[in-house]
Amino acid sequence: MSVEPLTAPAQHQAAARTAGEPEHRTERRLLIAEAATEIIAHEGLRALTHRAIDTRLDLSSGSTSYYYRTRDELLEAIVNYLRERSAADFEAADLQVPDSVDGGRDIEDVASHIARYLDIQLSARPHHIKARIALTLELSEREEFAGIISDVLVSQAQMSELFGVLGSTEPDTLARGFTALVEGLAFRSLLESGHQEPAARTRRVAVFREAIASFLLGAAD
Repeated sequence: MSVEPLTAPAQHQAAARTAGEPEHRTERRLLIAEAATEIIAHEGLRALTHRAIDTRLDLSSGSTSYYYRTRDELLEAIVNYLRERSAADFEAADLQVPDSVDGGRDIEDVASHIARYLDIQLSARPHHIKARIALTLELSEREEFAGIISDVLVSQAQMSELFGVLGSTEPDTLARGFTALVEGLAFRSLLESGHQEPAARTRRVAVFREAIASFLLGAAD
């Protein structure tokens, strides 16, 4: 089965390239990772095989195995791809942690930015979030993946820094709670129909902003 060609953004090519690897191989790695997220999101993790990726990308048999010989190598590559994509989107959305936060107005502004970022993720790449949820359920109890799976949607380090700016004495704990909130909002939104309509998206952003601002304001008290 052939599919429309996928393109890999330049900012992710550098992240995926291994030392001395030609650019075309880096491109292939990214195409494999993206195809894998689509398979996971639409068909489930059980459908994810090296052969399924070869078929989806119309590659010769064994192509995916050339890059990732084991299933674990493939899963790690997918998780890292999702993390790098989210990190790039986070940066592109100008979601930098402020040097200081002065009162509720600044917190509302931070909440608005994060709400819009989450809306963009749900609108542009819902399959990434679906794949992330499936991967979390599959890998959450495996120690070798525990340190990377939590950063797929939002960066734990960046959120911990934010709560430090807000004056928290336990920023890491609040960062984990905030990540759970954001993931819950994303998951609930995926279950709702018609979320791509402009009016529905506007309401969604408002709900996200209120929930996120409430959490941040509580942390700042």
